[in-house]
Amino acid sequence: MGLKDTRYVSVEEMLATFLFIVGQNSRYIQAQDRFKRSRFSISTSFHTILKVLNALAPSYMAKPETTVPPKIRDSTRFYPYFKDCVGAIDGTHILAMISGKDSSSYRNRKGQLSQNVLAACNFDLEFIYVLSGWEGSAHDAKVLQDALTRNSNRLQVPEGKFYLVDCGYANRRNFLAPFRKCRSDVFPEEVVIADDNEIDVQEIGEDENMDDDVQNGTQEQQRVNANNWRANIAATMWTYAMHMGS
Repeated sequence: MGLKDTRYVSVEEMLATFLFIVGQNSRYIQAQDRFKRSRFSISTSFHTILKVLNALAPSYMAKPETTVPPKIRDSTRFYPYFKDCVGAIDGTHILAMISGKDSSSYRNRKGQLSQNVLAACNFDLEFIYVLSGWEGSAHDAKVLQDALTRNSNRLQVPEGKFYLVDCGYANRRNFLAPFRKCRSDVFPEEVVIADDNEIDVQEIGEDENMDDDVQNGTQEQQRVNANNWRANIAATMWTYAMHMGS
């Protein structure tokens, strides 16, 4: 990546400085004391390595599987129900140090200042995609919508594939969410189509310029289709489980 020693700081020291700050959640002042450098030198070393890692990261990310993952294919619990699943998506909060008027938007529901980071992993726990930088107050669904519509570093779902998500996201095409308020040992006879919260999070980030009737009709049909898809998977799994139990 073209990294070179400077007159006073080697590449190895730059990397050590970066790892010291990130790995131990250290402040610059602690790195200054450890490496006996000025704040400017510590900041320069940190951002030099950070830029390189940002450039390298895409080449080290795993690619979504186009074939059935072995951990799905070889499991009677998961195959064929999840044969088109390429991984799982979730959000995680990384503590942040924010000062000034921007700090309030980074305060999450636990009262901490954080970034809401979205990550997608495959079944070998390898990262497929990461999006950082969103304020801690941002809803998971809003971060996902941004990931899908960005001009660069966009999350792309292979044709006919989907990710597993939790209840922080709406059940929708390409993103399979679990049933809400449903005990795992009691299968519902009738599937309840999304509650108010699910409808709200799914509508985040939709095209506001679209005609209201068309937009609402399209969203409603997408919700119905996605919930029918989920219900069919669940019903097939339940039928198989009952058959095996008998």
